[in-house]
Amino acid sequence: MQTYRLFGIDLASDYPFVSRLLPGRAPAELTFTLTPEPVLSGLLEELQPVYSSHIRTAEGDSAARLYRFGGSEIFRFTATGDFVLGSQWITCHPAPQAAGRSDLIESPLLGPVLSYWLERRGIPTLHASAVAVGGRAVAFLSRQEGGKSGLAAAMMQAGCSLLADDLLPIEELAGAFHARPGYPQMRMWPDEAAHFVERWKALPFVREGGLKRRVPVGEDGFGRFHGSALPLACLYVAERCNGGPIEVGEIAPRDAFIELVRRSFAPHLVEAAGLQPARFDLLGRLAQQIPVRRLRYPSGFERLPEVAEILLRQAG
Repeated sequence: MQTYRLFGIDLASDYPFVSRLLPGRAPAELTFTLTPEPVLSGLLEELQPVYSSHIRTAEGDSAARLYRFGGSEIFRFTATGDFVLGSQWITCHPAPQAAGRSDLIESPLLGPVLSYWLERRGIPTLHASAVAVGGRAVAFLSRQEGGKSGLAAAMMQAGCSLLADDLLPIEELAGAFHARPGYPQMRMWPDEAAHFVERWKALPFVREGGLKRRVPVGEDGFGRFHGSALPLACLYVAERCNGGPIEVGEIAPRDAFIELVRRSFAPHLVEAAGLQPARFDLLGRLAQQIPVRRLRYPSGFERLPEVAEILLRQAG
């Protein structure tokens, strides 16, 4: 098995990852393996799910469900198969259509599965991208297609290093908040990839039949990657608009807390699993201690260097 480092976790696995991951150190705190054996030999369908995603497949089924059985939790993805979560291990039982499809395995594992595993350990995750600025982390929160990856890429062009893209774990240590790094890869829509990356059409797709591309970061890739946790300096709630000036304004702690909950990763799953109270407590302290600002900026790429310049001045 090889050991990888991502989201502040040392992960041991014999799975041939396609995503660019950093090497980790033994002993690993988490192990990931694949097995062809079905979960509970078909008995899972008789259990009542703890959570069902509101996202539907083309056939009308829920795209994801969470079950509890014995001391384990089973995360079923209709397109992928089952991920069984223990305290120190995750096992994937791929569905027949996912055999040999790294895109169907890695997307849920490196997203909702590891996010939920971290949440169970008291480390909430935000739907955000983040960069390293002067030894501290600056994060951008937004909904899907809200431009957080584009903002991070613009900051990287201005000399910053990527800390995380799309999923940002937040850890509280001795009363201070730190942002954990993800892994040295970004996921970009075609217009983003065309703007930031040369020969972007040669980049692999994140998912077969999808539009987003895998953009490697670091050596032989785009920009630089920062692979260790950093104190959190500021969070920006990013909103794109049609024209107008670039506006940055402070958000009061009470409203900031609401925004953090809204922009957290998989909030409905966390609530259904009974983990919301602990997340509320931590995000409430975060909103009181760390500045949260609203960033309104024009759509398109031509103003992003100006946005990056403004944010760098604020960080300085």
